[in-house]
Amino acid sequence: MTNYLRSIKSIVLAVFAGLSVIYFAQSHASAQKTNIADQLHLGARLFSDDRFTSPNGDLPSSCSHCHMFKQDPQGTRAYTDFLARSWVPSRLTDQRREGIRNAPTIFDADEMPRLHYDGEFGSLEELVKGTLSGRTLGWMPGERDQAFKQVYNVLLKDNAEDEKIEMSYRDEFKKVYRVDLSALSTNQTIDLIAAAVSTYVRSLKTKRDTPYDKFIQANGLDPQPDKGESAEDFAARFAAKLAALESKHQLKLSQNFNVNALKGLKIFYRTTGERSVGNCISCHVPPLFTDHSFHNIGISQSEFDKVHGEGSFAAKSIPGAAAERPVMELREIPSMKKPNCVDLGYWNFVKLNDTELRRAGENDDKFLERMIATFKTPTLRNLAFTQPYMHNGAYTTLESVLDELSHLSSMARAGQVRSADDGLARIKISESDFAALIAFLNTLNDDLN
Repeated sequence: MTNYLRSIKSIVLAVFAGLSVIYFAQSHASAQKTNIADQLHLGARLFSDDRFTSPNGDLPSSCSHCHMFKQDPQGTRAYTDFLARSWVPSRLTDQRREGIRNAPTIFDADEMPRLHYDGEFGSLEELVKGTLSGRTLGWMPGERDQAFKQVYNVLLKDNAEDEKIEMSYRDEFKKVYRVDLSALSTNQTIDLIAAAVSTYVRSLKTKRDTPYDKFIQANGLDPQPDKGESAEDFAARFAAKLAALESKHQLKLSQNFNVNALKGLKIFYRTTGERSVGNCISCHVPPLFTDHSFHNIGISQSEFDKVHGEGSFAAKSIPGAAAERPVMELREIPSMKKPNCVDLGYWNFVKLNDTELRRAGENDDKFLERMIATFKTPTLRNLAFTQPYMHNGAYTTLESVLDELSHLSSMARAGQVRSADDGLARIKISESDFAALIAFLNTLNDDLN
């Protein structure tokens, strides 16, 4: 009997121990989940706070002013604004209203190795710090320390007077990071802010359940290239499988991915031929429809020549590899008042030892020359919520984008686009292709409404 009771006791203790482990694991997971939720809440609050703006500017600004979602009555945005170039606070010493670029979507920003159209930042944390102390919030070059001090003071003085805010920043940072802000240095505080906002931005992801995604899944097509596979090889393999399904009458279409969208997809994926060749896939690689790299498709040249006359960009003197970069006037908006201003994009920030973009045997000057007016390939997801388009926001419709690309590709084949990307000349589309291409591009939109 005693042995029997001991056995029962052992079983009970074992079960209790197991339940304790399960409870601890669940509690730990719950605590982690709560902490992540708290970080996201803090990051979103910092993202939308306009009190970090320079007091010497005339316009309160924040990250959310340029990267909007549903707060504007004009409609839903994919974390962009409605402007060709986002507005910045004007200063007496710099009375500009427009920033230098269109605001890109920040969906899936955590998958982008470099950020901003010109690749200025190598991480979200760098981007947050650059924004807090940059022209977007009204700060001028040389005012970084002043900007960070302003941010620090806002956090320390915040007392949750707004009835919508449950706690002060001091209490919220203590809850999330277990720190007392008053005991931290300014730089330590900025590091935590950068971490919180970056955590929030990393949570902003596309759903990948668009009509295109459903079409791919329904037909068993590969959603992206294999590791190490070129975009061109992937396109050829994709097209072959698509053709095989069609020949067997097994291709599944739907109301949201119809025959016209299929025609557009084929143009998009086509990389060779004499007509209806989008060659889009060479840069806009799925699943995000970007290769995260930098290309010159002639947009800066087009903008500069519209201001200064045809051929002006080709004749413009641009420094070689010995010059110190970035050059402020070479990352600016062209204007008659400032004839030296032009936007050369990644040229300003590319490292001369970049092993991914640099070609074998290419010297510094040749490499930098090839980087003239290159900009990061934007994602093509959610284009319905990101217009106007291109880094300068000069194109209000997809039709106008395709029309410009058709024109610039013809110029590239004639050798008339300075430092043109090799892929530009391979684009061979005409107005008759536009409707199908747009039908396909519209299948890349999430249901954000």
